[in-house]
Amino acid sequence: MANPIINFPDDQSEVRHGLKVLVDSGLTLEQVEKIREKIGNGPGKIPYTKETTGLRRYMVQELLSANLSNSQISRVLKLSKETVNADRQQNRSLWTESILKSQDCHRARLLNEAMELKEQALSQFEVSKKRTVTTVSERGEMTTITESAGESSFLTVARNCLEQQAKVLGLYEIKPQSEEKKSYKNFLDDIAKTIGDVKEKEEKAQAIDTTFTVAENDEPTEPPSALATISV
Repeated sequence: MANPIINFPDDQSEVRHGLKVLVDSGLTLEQVEKIREKIGNGPGKIPYTKETTGLRRYMVQELLSANLSNSQISRVLKLSKETVNADRQQNRSLWTESILKSQDCHRARLLNEAMELKEQALSQFEVSKKRTVTTVSERGEMTTITESAGESSFLTVARNCLEQQAKVLGLYEIKPQSEEKKSYKNFLDDIAKTIGDVKEKEEKAQAIDTTFTVAENDEPTEPPSALATISV
C-alpha cells in the first residue's frame, strides 16, 4: 500500500487507533505489549517462537484489514517495515493455500458424485435393455419381445455426468494435439450421436406389432415356437 488510507494528526493518535483495532479483534493489551516491547530479534529481546510469530502475523493482518499502511503498522507494533511486509506475504500465501485446498476438496467431491451418478445411469441403461414385453393371443399363444435398444434417457444422464467431470478437470475444451486426435468435447458429441441412434431404435421397437396370428391350413405346417424372441 503506497499511501495510507487513514491519516492521523500525530504518532500517538496513530498508535492509539492501532491498539484499539487489536483489542477490538479479541486481543488483550498484555498480548499486544508483549509483541511491541518484549519479543524480537534484537539485544534484550525474547526470541520468537511459533506461537508468538503467529500472534504477530495475526496483528499485522488485523491492522492491514483496518486500512493501515505498512509504515503505520510498523510504528504501531514497533516492527521493521521489512518484517511487516514479510508477514503480509506469508499471510497471503497461507490464505491462497487454504483456498486451493478447499477447491480441491470440493472438486474431488463433485467428481465422486458425478462418477457415482454416471455408474448408476449406465447400470440402469443395461437393465432397460433387458426389458421384455409378453403378449397372449386369443388362441393362447404367447409371444415375447425383448427390446435391446435400452432407454436413451439413461445415456443422456451418463453423458451429462461425463461433461461435468470434464469441466471440473479442465478437459472440456482441451485442444487436440494433432488433426488425428479429437478433443474431449468431440468425444462427448460422439456420445450424443450414440444416444440419438438409441432413440431411433427405441422408436422402431415401439412400432413392432406384438400380435402374431397363425393361419389355419389343411396341410400341416411347422408350428410356431412357444417363445418368439425378436431383438432390436
